[in-house]
Amino acid sequence: MNPATLLTLSRLLWGPLFAACFVTAFSSPATAMWLWLALAAAGLIELTDFLDGRIARARKEVTNFGKLVDPMSDSLSRTTIFLSFLLTDIIPLWMFLIFMYRDSFMATLRIMIAKSGTVQAAKMSGKLKAGLQAVGTFAVLGVCLASAYKIAAVPHRLWGFHPGFWIMLTPAAFTALSFFDYFVPAWPVVRSMMHSEPS
Repeated sequence: MNPATLLTLSRLLWGPLFAACFVTAFSSPATAMWLWLALAAAGLIELTDFLDGRIARARKEVTNFGKLVDPMSDSLSRTTIFLSFLLTDIIPLWMFLIFMYRDSFMATLRIMIAKSGTVQAAKMSGKLKAGLQAVGTFAVLGVCLASAYKIAAVPHRLWGFHPGFWIMLTPAAFTALSFFDYFVPAWPVVRSMMHSEPS
């Protein structure tokens, strides 16, 4: 197994580690320590996502396995982060479902497109979505750390919601919109698959 694939698969470890540390932070007297560990896990998720494709291309080790596992690892690790936000009442259920359903629909859409004989290339909206989600994650962690250190400038609630809700609102909206950027051009492929195959 090449180094790029190992980096990709490592996100399947860093995601659960993030969840364990982040959720524990809200029930432990050592809140700041657990949040710093969660921050480190989130950093490893983003770092491995940044490096794996570049290393694979530089070493000429791009594989079909890597192409399939990379989006799965991205989806599972980020969904785990958002599940942690849900479990700690930072984001509501409907927002978590936007993140989860978008990734599930996209996985199915990629299979449909591949079955038609083409490959779904990454779009700018997908890259921006990932970037906004990463920025939102680190911003939420920053707010939580500020609260742990009792920094008065950061409120515990803002207009009835955790400040993290307002931070994640933009990534959630763009996540939903980015799906349609992929789905609308792929609609002819989806529609053709709705017809019965000749016997």
